[in-house]
Amino acid sequence: MLFFDAHCDILSRIDTPEALFSNRFHWDAQRALSNGPFIQVFASFAGSRFRDQPEKVMESQLQKAIVAGNQYPGRLKLIRTAKDLENALKDQSNSKVYGLLEAEGGEILGGSLEKLDRLYDMGLRVLTLAWNFDNELCDSVAGQSRHNGLSAFGREVVARAQELGMLIDVSHCSDKTLEDVLLITQKPITASHSNARALCSHPRNLTDDQIKALARSGGVIGINFYPLFLDNSGNAQFMDIIKHIEYISALVGPEHVGLGSDFDGFSGLPHGMNGVEELYKIPEALLRLNYTEAHVKAIAGENFTRLLMGVLKPA
Repeated sequence: MLFFDAHCDILSRIDTPEALFSNRFHWDAQRALSNGPFIQVFASFAGSRFRDQPEKVMESQLQKAIVAGNQYPGRLKLIRTAKDLENALKDQSNSKVYGLLEAEGGEILGGSLEKLDRLYDMGLRVLTLAWNFDNELCDSVAGQSRHNGLSAFGREVVARAQELGMLIDVSHCSDKTLEDVLLITQKPITASHSNARALCSHPRNLTDDQIKALARSGGVIGINFYPLFLDNSGNAQFMDIIKHIEYISALVGPEHVGLGSDFDGFSGLPHGMNGVEELYKIPEALLRLNYTEAHVKAIAGENFTRLLMGVLKPA
């Protein structure tokens, strides 16, 4: 069974490219592959400590994955095109992780549309418009509503990113930003690491109407494992992950649900989940709940690969 994890912050945790393959954090390639064939979206982000130099910090994180792929091609292959993704889906050797590069926050652009093209050439394929503060593109859910949604520049960025073949990600965006993106998008989008607000009222999660609108766009929602986004108590259990999968599947269909762990983007995991090596527990739990094997495979990885096939350039 193929696993596709739509969001992981390991690049901000490690000091060397080699550490991608073995470390003490939530995610490394060796443990990921213990589940089976694996595709990972590697996020770069500049936390609050680096608000004065986000471009430099985020690009340096992306370079760790690029260097690892160049130096260890038998262990990591970065996906740039639909053809690369096709090759990943055919590879059943379980010897290497396939990855996509993500910028978690439009501040990486420094207000420059030309920079987006340069980052695309570098290998960037997923653009999360915001993190925990407003930027030149849009308002964050944790921001101050600086633009009342998408800015004029943000609209240009969304259009250009989709023209290039990048996946637009609205996790962390304000409700108004998400609404604005859905009004102008020409291709399916994702909320790569967001849950259902009906089950956990944190504003980082999605309302039922937002979930339905994302599904109508052809999008996929990646379930986040952060305990504060899973349960209002913050004392989440493994089965809370399953509850969010079930809720969104019931609301819009299992074809719009995937995994967006947010591994290494926070400290404590839900009770019963110790790291990427235990991702296999999710399909096992869904099968016990009488989900069909086809639906389980879709949630584990195939929904996101379908989404990317419709976004990435052919070659």
